[in-house]
Amino acid sequence: MVDQGDQSKIEALKKGLYSRNAPDVRHKHHAGLEEDHYDVKTDWEHPQEPVEEVRLNEEYEDHHMSFFTKLLIASGIFFVLALGVGAYLFFQGSNMVSANNVDIMIEGPVSVSGGEPLGFQVQVYNKNNIKLELVDLTVEFPAGTADPDDSTKELRRFREFMDDINPGGVSQKTVRAILYGEENSRKQVKVRVEYRVKGSNAINYKEKDYEVAITSAPINISISSFKEVNSGQEFEMAVQVTSNSQEVLKNILLKAVYPFGYTFISSDVKPIYDNATWKIGDLPPKGKRTIKIKGRIDGQDDEERVIRFALGVQSIKSDKIIGTEFVTTAQNILVKKPFLSTEVAFDGDTTIQEYVSQFNNQVQVEISWFNNLPTSVIDGEIRVKLSGSAFDKASVSPDQGFYRSAENEIVWNKITSKSLASIGAGESGRVSFRITPRNLSTQARQVINPDIGIDVSVKANRVSDGSNVPQVIASTVKKKIKVGSSASLASQVLYSTGPLTNTGPFPPKAETPTTFTVLWTIYNTSSNISNAEVRSSLPAYVKWVDKVAPSNENIVYNPVDGSIIWKAGSIAANTGTDANKRQVAFQISLTPSVSQVGQSPVLINEAVFSAIDQFTNTQIETNLSGQTTELQDDSRYAGNGGAVQR
Repeated sequence: MVDQGDQSKIEALKKGLYSRNAPDVRHKHHAGLEEDHYDVKTDWEHPQEPVEEVRLNEEYEDHHMSFFTKLLIASGIFFVLALGVGAYLFFQGSNMVSANNVDIMIEGPVSVSGGEPLGFQVQVYNKNNIKLELVDLTVEFPAGTADPDDSTKELRRFREFMDDINPGGVSQKTVRAILYGEENSRKQVKVRVEYRVKGSNAINYKEKDYEVAITSAPINISISSFKEVNSGQEFEMAVQVTSNSQEVLKNILLKAVYPFGYTFISSDVKPIYDNATWKIGDLPPKGKRTIKIKGRIDGQDDEERVIRFALGVQSIKSDKIIGTEFVTTAQNILVKKPFLSTEVAFDGDTTIQEYVSQFNNQVQVEISWFNNLPTSVIDGEIRVKLSGSAFDKASVSPDQGFYRSAENEIVWNKITSKSLASIGAGESGRVSFRITPRNLSTQARQVINPDIGIDVSVKANRVSDGSNVPQVIASTVKKKIKVGSSASLASQVLYSTGPLTNTGPFPPKAETPTTFTVLWTIYNTSSNISNAEVRSSLPAYVKWVDKVAPSNENIVYNPVDGSIIWKAGSIAANTGTDANKRQVAFQISLTPSVSQVGQSPVLINEAVFSAIDQFTNTQIETNLSGQTTELQDDSRYAGNGGAVQR
């Protein structure tokens, strides 16, 4: 806190200080004080330094000045040398080379018609001060480029050495090729120049691209087809090939790439490979060729499938592939739900595409349909075309429908079935027939892989929804009955005949050994079989003699359990005739016990034959009962009895 007295003094001092009448006190002297006088220097003065310290500072200053002087001198010398070397390199030249001083100029057309020869000039400029040596020109062409000297040969790369290029000089080459491609497409040509300089092994290079527009294709593809088809419906595509070239186009191939679900049926020109490659051959200027392809597409409602086609020159490596491709195109097809759904059932089973049956076994075939349209259709008709090596005309028995035996066809229409006159929205129906595969085992002509083809077509009429939808709606189904091979096993027990000589008494006597020959024969009729095998076994009182004919047959006996396994393997169709047999014979020995007197003991137990039918891919299996000493197959002793004698 400030004292009140002090505060009053401060106030008084302020008044006196700022008052205009304040007395001048600047020259007032206080009594009793003397005035002192000081000598103030006008410049800084330093005390005397010791002699040694001064000498050291002088030496330091001399050394410091010497280092910077030397650095300055060295910098000057380096600058002069660098300036001299640069001047020498600039005015006198050197062995140094830069790709930046190498220019590639390409002179040629910016567009060309596909299939016409293209020529362009490649000029290489050397702006270096040293000669370019071993100048190697490489030109890489895009796919679809042909050799101008032989249009059937593909040209992917051109390579040729150019002349050496002196400093400031230029070298040039003319390059020719035939470019193919789709109309208004652009093709990229890559030019690369490699070179060396004297005294160096390094390979330098320069690259440049040359772009050419294809104003027109040398060949065109046009496709005429429905844009919308029913799933499973047969349809036809007309593929027209037209030449725009002024020259003959040689060895032309047409290649199709089918989508998933497409099935090739036929074409008016026979394919040369995989039902998708056709040989057009030589096409003259403005020439045309048309190929009609029939097929079907299976798919879900509103699925879009794309069929692609490519045209080009046949490869020199293979006549089945395109070496130089000219043009590609695609056909989009929308798959719709079948207007008339059709199903075929064999003996009630609709899931089997290829039904397996046997000779002389009657098959019930049932055809059902369903109208998927929201409106009625009229004049329904169902046709079944029958074919195949196992088809027997006399075995066909239709319900209601009319069988035209001359055409191998069954027809149902509004005359035979009134329900087909008009089929309402969502309505369904069915017809059926019976057929029996023909027994070919007794035929003089050998038939392999017999079958019956069943082609079903259901059609009706409706008003078209557009120009690209057929007015006649149809649905087709193709199925097949495969007839399995009648493979079987025959087993004989022999004593007096057969490939092996038997010994001992017959009828057999107690406690006296008698040998017998077991002869197995495999019969196979109409298709090849594999993994053929026969399994059997011997009773405990019968011994394996270990004699087999022919000796190369794979037959194995197991003494532990008495089992016999004959691994016959693969057996061709129509095996088992006198001229073509598959047999094996082996010898066994019986020593009857006195307890077996008056009996006909079993010599070999039940035999099981198994195999896989390669045509139907089904398992074949047959069983033969065991055989006794009653030799039914021995011509000498058949019917004479084979009971054991005492």
